[in-house]
Amino acid sequence: MNTPAKHPTLFLIKTLAGLLFVGISSLALAETKKVATPMPEWDSVQLQAALSKAASGNAEEGKRLNHYLYCSACHGDNGNSPSRNWPSLTGQKPDYVMKTLLDYKRDMRRDHYRKAYVMTRMSQLLSEQQMADLATYYAQQPAPVVPPQTNLKLAKQGANLANQGDDKRGISACTTCHGEQGESGITPETPALAGQTPEYFIQAMQMYKAGMRTSDVGGVMRMFAKGLTTSEITALAHYYASLGSKRNMQ
Repeated sequence: MNTPAKHPTLFLIKTLAGLLFVGISSLALAETKKVATPMPEWDSVQLQAALSKAASGNAEEGKRLNHYLYCSACHGDNGNSPSRNWPSLTGQKPDYVMKTLLDYKRDMRRDHYRKAYVMTRMSQLLSEQQMADLATYYAQQPAPVVPPQTNLKLAKQGANLANQGDDKRGISACTTCHGEQGESGITPETPALAGQTPEYFIQAMQMYKAGMRTSDVGGVMRMFAKGLTTSEITALAHYYASLGSKRNMQ
């Protein structure tokens, strides 16, 4: 029988291999535990308290922050995003934009790694007063225009579900919370949807459907999205895109 003394190199290799296996197993277990850790969620009372500063925002300061913090790089010079994959912030109520920034700051948004990483880091640089300033600035800007990639045929398909819902499947009308024309949410956690790009809308709904986005109070959007098909989400996306402002359109 070979002993460690006779084959020290082989013994060392086996030992290192064993340690490596244990290390990898420990990392895998740690990662599993990390994924399994429940996401933080809002309590409605805590949310209202956190949004108490939203009304004190200074639009001029918000405009300055939008420029100097490079918010405009993704969300546009005035909050009307030039990208298909980043949301426009114009026309949103101040408390919704502030809530979204607080969502990121409190690590409630992991729905898309790259975006969540950037926004989580950016939000950590902001005080609550600065969040209120940005929110007030965006709220005063004109609502988003209809994105050029909007498909009006699909928009018509999404209109009925948005306005009527589907009682047989327990799906409520989107208008109940997001307004008759997608112009405004009735609570801080329900945004205006009119004029958002179909790509961003679809991405957000898929994250709700998968349970990866947990910033909706009470899990309302997760329950709603879970009952939708991919084609229904797409139709809704184009419907709300079509409700954007018609200004500057030929």
